[in-house]
Amino acid sequence: MLVGIDTIDVVRMEKFVQNETSLARYFTPDEAAYVTKTVNRTMRLAGIYCVKEAFLKALGIGMFNGVELNEIEVVHDKSGRPSLKLTENARMMMIAKGVTKADISITHTFDIAMAVCILY
Repeated sequence: MLVGIDTIDVVRMEKFVQNETSLARYFTPDEAAYVTKTVNRTMRLAGIYCVKEAFLKALGIGMFNGVELNEIEVVHDKSGRPSLKLTENARMMMIAKGVTKADISITHTFDIAMAVCILY
């Protein structure tokens, strides 16, 4: 089992919300579409970003070391429960670490977002 956790000040995400280039680099089109439907776009985007960093930390590779952030997609089921949708490259990195499944959890306030990723 591998665990990663991340937290971020929501205000740091404001620049991503206003910059289409950053949105495309760090988030998938479906994630960008999802946050536009929510009450607090910046808060939700911060939570999604934290999941991506937590995933990379769980893998022990950090950012820009084999998996790009837009290769990690956070999807939500009808009840709002988040899960990961990964590119083949990201899945192969998991397999290389001896894990095949991921569970994530996101929490946030208007000021802080936090996420945990457990790989097993």
